[in-house]
Amino acid sequence: MDMKDIAGLIQEQGEAFHEFKAANDERLAQLEKTGTVLPEVQAKLEAANASVEELADRISRAEAEMTAPSRMGDPDAISPEQREHRDAFFAAVRNPKDSQAMARLQESQRNMGVSVGTPSDGGYALPEVIDRNIAEKIVDISPMRQIVDVRSASTTDYKILVNVHGGGYEWVGENDTRNETSTPQLAEVSPTFGTIQSYMFATEESLNDLFVNVQSWIESEAALQHAKAEGISVISGNGTKKPTGILNATPEAVGDEDSPARTFGSVQFLPTGVADGFGTLAVTSPFHYPGDVLLDTVYSIKAQYRAAARWVMNKSTLSTLRKIKDSEGNYIWSPGLAMGQPSTLMGYAVTEAEDMADIAANAFPVMFGDFREGYCLVDLVGTRITIDPYTTPGKVKFYVRRRIGGKIKNDDAIRAIKCATS
Repeated sequence: MDMKDIAGLIQEQGEAFHEFKAANDERLAQLEKTGTVLPEVQAKLEAANASVEELADRISRAEAEMTAPSRMGDPDAISPEQREHRDAFFAAVRNPKDSQAMARLQESQRNMGVSVGTPSDGGYALPEVIDRNIAEKIVDISPMRQIVDVRSASTTDYKILVNVHGGGYEWVGENDTRNETSTPQLAEVSPTFGTIQSYMFATEESLNDLFVNVQSWIESEAALQHAKAEGISVISGNGTKKPTGILNATPEAVGDEDSPARTFGSVQFLPTGVADGFGTLAVTSPFHYPGDVLLDTVYSIKAQYRAAARWVMNKSTLSTLRKIKDSEGNYIWSPGLAMGQPSTLMGYAVTEAEDMADIAANAFPVMFGDFREGYCLVDLVGTRITIDPYTTPGKVKFYVRRRIGGKIKNDDAIRAIKCATS
């Protein structure tokens, strides 16, 4: 798909959104007039909304394909040692019971400066080109990895030093005494680490089939499983053998400057004002505008974080919020109008993360903020694989694993919205 095709999809999405707005306007008019919505109007709205979402998904996939790193250069532009490692690896994968093939793989790893694969040292290192392709696919699949601060480390003893409260200051005249100001309060953030392991198997016959693309299979399967586990952990991981998620520590109503201060590592939440959701537009007293909490959330964050802020929610929540208008009758969601320009909610980009909670009582279905400033995801360099052709006759098992860690580093940069009255 080229840029012309994507431009066509963007135009289609714009037309679909016009149909959505017309259907929703009809729904709102019926709701205000009679308090109910006719089934055929609701069905029309749902169909229009599904069309908008389907086109948004197609645009996102097409843009990701166009800008994928592997498409920006030659994937085979690797050193002779890397090429030998890759070729030896696939010779071993296709015939793991061949002692000569396994010896060649071990020799290629020694030449690369990689520890030789044995049960005692945790298996074999994936060739760099395959490891890189898996990483690229995870970026494409995992929405949270695309927006947080991603770093690499060589050990789990990795620390991040953050400024919890800034130092003090004073105004002085030309000849006034300079007094010592308060010292910044620093906190040490230690990301919690865990190993993502995916288990795959193939028959010996399929691996021996030269027309079977083993590299693509390993890359795709490992990336899909790892991205799913990673996305959940970044949002809600409990820190036990996995990253500590943004919402692991229960969000608090305490603001950034309130005293006593909010617990470090907990983000501030703002309530929707309705016990189990965002509510509907009430035209009689007490007046309730479902978008108020969204506006309050945007301006609850300091300007330095708003500049790069975005929304995070799942598709179901976005479908609900897409129906909301502002006080002047304008829809608060709008589609992107050009390639690379995302759809926005109240002027800020939206990241769809299906691991976010649905709208429900006491749930936190929406986050907003500068996630690159707020959260750090750490990769321990290198993906490892254990090849097991023995335990199940006729099948070869693959255990692909990588270690990652993560934790909030600045809780002032992120907000959550809670479905609650207060």
